[in-house]
Amino acid sequence: MFISKALKSYLFDIGRLKRLNGEELRKYQDKNLKKMVEYAYTVPLYHDKYKKAGVRPEDITGIQDIKKLPIISKEDIKNYYPDGIISPKIRKEKLIEISTSGTTGKSLSLYGDMYDAILWLFWYIRILREYGINWRKNRMTIIGDFAPHTIGTGYIKKGLLSNLKNNFLFNNIQWLNTNDEPKTIIKEVNRFKPEFIGGYVGMLGHLALLKEKGFGEDINPGCIATIGSVLTDPLRKLLEETFDARVFEVYGATESGTIAYQCKYGHYHVMSDLVYLEFLKDGKPVGSKELGGLVLTKLYGGGTPIIRYNAVNDIIAPLYDKKCDCGVSGDIIDLIYGRDDLSLYFSGGRALLPSSISEIHGRILYGLKTNKIKETRIIQHSLTKIEIKLVIDNQLREKGPSVEEIFSIIKNGYQEKVGSDVEIIVREVDKVSKKGPRIISKLDRNKFEIRQYI
Repeated sequence: MFISKALKSYLFDIGRLKRLNGEELRKYQDKNLKKMVEYAYTVPLYHDKYKKAGVRPEDITGIQDIKKLPIISKEDIKNYYPDGIISPKIRKEKLIEISTSGTTGKSLSLYGDMYDAILWLFWYIRILREYGINWRKNRMTIIGDFAPHTIGTGYIKKGLLSNLKNNFLFNNIQWLNTNDEPKTIIKEVNRFKPEFIGGYVGMLGHLALLKEKGFGEDINPGCIATIGSVLTDPLRKLLEETFDARVFEVYGATESGTIAYQCKYGHYHVMSDLVYLEFLKDGKPVGSKELGGLVLTKLYGGGTPIIRYNAVNDIIAPLYDKKCDCGVSGDIIDLIYGRDDLSLYFSGGRALLPSSISEIHGRILYGLKTNKIKETRIIQHSLTKIEIKLVIDNQLREKGPSVEEIFSIIKNGYQEKVGSDVEIIVREVDKVSKKGPRIISKLDRNKFEIRQYI
């Protein structure tokens, strides 16, 4: 039955967004939201929240009723973990436990199942087909996060590869860990000679610099997909020019899997048959191209339900009433600005978004073309004081631009963004803990009213 269900999904679900028109897609969303709410009502967390809100499954007839449902937070899931975030009708030992990356220092554990793992692969195949890549024939390198309990480890290592280890399906796919050293990664990629590379933005940037220095002579992919963080235009250009490849973004979250991807025309298409997205500011929907906080609903799955979940924390601008020539139906995103909880805050209600922070630090990578900085830790002490701690690679210390020049570019970059009234301290440290968050704020963000994103 499982194989039959998976085969049906492979044959019919991958191409669904090109097959359904807008009206048909909405009916599909309505049907699946109702199913997910009915399932969620058997999960203690959702049952308690819905009962308190006075909502029952029969009150939800489709997407138009979604606002009747209460918002679910990260703290809600943590408070009910482990048994309260899955249905008692499901045996927990049959599920796969996965955790968020803990970028902010607070990871979150939840559950998926083997069918989630299979569908995760299918949705990636959907994206590959858009770029003419055959997942069975083309050589592909996937540089994922295979730290313990991540979605990569759960769905790939423990899910697909463990259950299909005697299968020939993945002989043309190379799986590498983004937590390894860039020189180790580029050596393996060069040996494999992939036609497609998918990986995290930071690692791909390091690989581009190494290739410019003569490493990876046999790495010539036709396409590169980036994940994990905002891809700035200069870094995109660096990847395109260095690898002579087409570069596009894939956007997702541990809680839901793939959310959106960039088509050949540059538009960010939401996987609208898999997720339903709301973009809210002060609890109200934003207009087209206006920035709003993401509220996420997953329209499939049998582990931990994700319905009106607000803790992905990304700031996104939707693009309404836009038709794309690629023929994919569903919603479109204008821009993804990064995580609100990784922003820095300043006087006048100004918030410096992760995309702006990435642009500043990216000047070292794509401007000076050096990966001399091994680790970074940003600490916001107050509205008028930011401290940036940098770990320098001693093997590269005397090569290329000086440490002083790097410090100056970073300091000036922040000063340009936030003004001269903010003290910017850039200093070298021997190490920073990889277990802690990259950005630490000593401000009470709940008391800060955002008026402007910068």
